Amino acid sequence: MKEKGIVNKVPLLNILTNCSPLAIELWYKAEMGVSSNKRKHEESSKSENSTSPSTSAGDHGRVVSKKRKVSSECRRTAAHRTVCSEPSTRVGLNEVLNLGRKRKAQSHPEALRKRQKTESVTVPLVSPFPELQPSTISKTKHVLVPISREEYQKKYIEVDQLGEGGFGTVYSGYRRDDLFPVAVKHIDKALVKYQPVVINGELHCVPLEMILMAMTAGDSVGENAVISPLAWTSIDDEVLLIMERPEDCMDLLEYDEGQIDEGLAKEFMRQLVEAAIQIHMAGVFHRDFKLENILIQDDEARLIPRVRVIDFGCGCFVTPGYRGYVGTSCYEPPEFNHRGTYEAGPTTVWQLGCILLQLLSEKTDLFTTGMQHCENFLTQTIMELKVSEDCKKFLMSCFLFNPDQRITLEQMSLVGVISIRCGTPSYPTPSPS
Repeated sequence: MKEKGIVNKVPLLNILTNCSPLAIELWYKAEMGVSSNKRKHEESSKSENSTSPSTSAGDHGRVVSKKRKVSSECRRTAAHRTVCSEPSTRVGLNEVLNLGRKRKAQSHPEALRKRQKTESVTVPLVSPFPELQPSTISKTKHVLVPISREEYQKKYIEVDQLGEGGFGTVYSGYRRDDLFPVAVKHIDKALVKYQPVVINGELHCVPLEMILMAMTAGDSVGENAVISPLAWTSIDDEVLLIMERPEDCMDLLEYDEGQIDEGLAKEFMRQLVEAAIQIHMAGVFHRDFKLENILIQDDEARLIPRVRVIDFGCGCFVTPGYRGYVGTSCYEPPEFNHRGTYEAGPTTVWQLGCILLQLLSEKTDLFTTGMQHCENFLTQTIMELKVSEDCKKFLMSCFLFNPDQRITLEQMSLVGVISIRCGTPSYPTPSPS
């Protein structure tokens, strides 16, 4: 693989999707058998010869840090999680075979826009051992290999808080050696979901959010719309994700001060659709497209602002059918309420339609009134927009309540409303009932 920077892309072709538990167990025993027997023999010898009580320094002489108290909701989340609870270079066979449950977002009865999860769902078997290509950069660790506390403090510095969400707090900072701007996301360990992954022949337990960013961000920093991950570490009761921080930018919620120009809104949507297609082709489901998770970056080298995608905290691998919704509740697709299931593609189209409608509408509470799943309300809102008829038809095709009839991401990229290609737009229409 050609390497352009410190961010290495995860090739999905090497993911072992068809591994049976027996095959994984045989692989694991072949890899770990000799060292495991030797370790057991040494431990038994020590137990027979030792007469002094164990120290309070913890395993391998490390000082056990005092854990921070978490809310009862966090405790329930930790109790439901059955994936690796601590990052480590090597994990046991049970942790490898146990794919765990999706995490549960904290909920608040008065916050409709806060991430929520309605039920606990088992993650399907997707990638027990994603194999990453060996890095060709001799002096740089792979981005998914954790750095130590000392290395983090020596290499990075935090400055100000940028924001706070359902899964963590983000701070601005810099890389010390070249003052490269970074963002550092602090996440409570109780809320972190890990994924086993093979890197350069070694098995690691890595935060899923880091893996999803590495799969979608490209080979070099800032190559495409997705923010590039740089490093991660575990300090005390928190996991820190270090990412690039685009300068001269603001999120789309702050950028959208009422109705914006139709042409600019279409350009933003064109870039978003292109980014969403790339993300899905990499096998990743973002699951939380909304104004707050889209950055608009002013670039002197570009005539128009650039769209950047952030926050894969609700993301997962693309699989057929999901039964538990993880994301912002007011942007969940109607089929989840009607059928109890939803798919990656139609859900992303619905959320992109929500973004475009918010950009074009003068109303500021479209998706906080509980009316977003009322078909008549959406139709009336779209018809009242002061935009072209083609744009209205495009929006209607994004909000078809039957996901099988809804426009697809590929169709969105081809229609004349947001595509740079010329031609007559073609939209899906509801089948007669």
